[in-house]
Amino acid sequence: MAQSFEHIPYFPNLNEHETQLFDRSQGRLIERILPHGFPQRLTSDMAWEGDNISMDHTAGGETPYLLILQDPQLLEIDAALRHFQTEMNRPMETLNSSTFPLPCLHSILRSASDNLHSGYGFILIRGVPVERYSRKENMIIYVGISSHIAAIRGRQDHQFEGQPADVMLAHITDMRRPGSMQNFALAAYSDGEVVYHTDVGDIVSLFVLSEPLNGGESLLASAWTLYNALAETRPDLIRVLAEDWPIPSARQPDLVTHRPLLFYQPACDKAPERVILQFSRRSFSGYGAHSQTNMLTPIQVEALDALHFLAEKFHVAMKLEKGDMQFINNLSMVHARNSYVDDSENRRHLVRLWLRDPQNSWATPPSLRARSDRIFDEGFQKGPQVFPMDPVPRSVGKVRED
Repeated sequence: MAQSFEHIPYFPNLNEHETQLFDRSQGRLIERILPHGFPQRLTSDMAWEGDNISMDHTAGGETPYLLILQDPQLLEIDAALRHFQTEMNRPMETLNSSTFPLPCLHSILRSASDNLHSGYGFILIRGVPVERYSRKENMIIYVGISSHIAAIRGRQDHQFEGQPADVMLAHITDMRRPGSMQNFALAAYSDGEVVYHTDVGDIVSLFVLSEPLNGGESLLASAWTLYNALAETRPDLIRVLAEDWPIPSARQPDLVTHRPLLFYQPACDKAPERVILQFSRRSFSGYGAHSQTNMLTPIQVEALDALHFLAEKFHVAMKLEKGDMQFINNLSMVHARNSYVDDSENRRHLVRLWLRDPQNSWATPPSLRARSDRIFDEGFQKGPQVFPMDPVPRSVGKVRED
């Protein structure tokens, strides 16, 4: 019998998902067997539920996922900035924990890295006084602080202004120009909702330069909690996610690779057992006017929808404020964004880094190594390192005018 395929929209539809669940439950029994070796349940701080996460710093007490910078720490950051500007006088690519020294804050930021890799999997650093600094100074502070958490920065694009380059920093803002009909390949360059997904790299970080008038909350959910929920109720979907999927290349849609979306790593040496979830719904659906034909089966569409709606159930929402730095473990977390509203005085503008901490990094699954190497390996350099000061879309999400 010929295999049937289904179109997958970028925005999941809950009513359709529930209808499909009901229809399929009437026609088949669910095999309640996990893939060989996969755990029945992951027990860790990393398997959290949003109802148990509090981002209210006024409630008192300390948490490993929220750091409110105090005056002595802000003075130390300012001194590190002046040191890099005056004594170092080097390009931004030389920023590291030595050229941007934070003698007292360093140990706290190393603990933040520990939490990212073996704790809750995310941290929010709050309180950088963005308004005191120029755009370039804010970039130096962001890259400098991040170098204490994860020393290796990943490439986010391979060209800049039409020339080969390693673009190390990306801007996340509404890049549409007023009065011009434009289509985007990436939802990040609009003011709309972004559905649950993962990025590329071990750690994804955002730094808030300015806030919208309202909306734009960052939504995080633990992939380990999603795994536990599926392992208990729908182990058949765990099997589907752990099988090979046809994934079109972002740059060459006709080039398709095959790999799982879900990986299991058994305990090894000092590393505990782990699961890694890596997917983007846009890979299969496209975005906006740039939809694409996919080759997903009905059960694969069901699995993607299940991930989205479980993430909605278990997520935590963060209202990112100007001066916030968010770091998340991209291997153990899925993230999304609410739509937002800008006006003439309030415009959402974030910058992003993809990072790796060589001291704490997880082993990369074999089928993800080629992608990881393109991001982090020095052998894949395309040109000079670039840290754009102003918003410019990545080449995979360029504005396309009709």
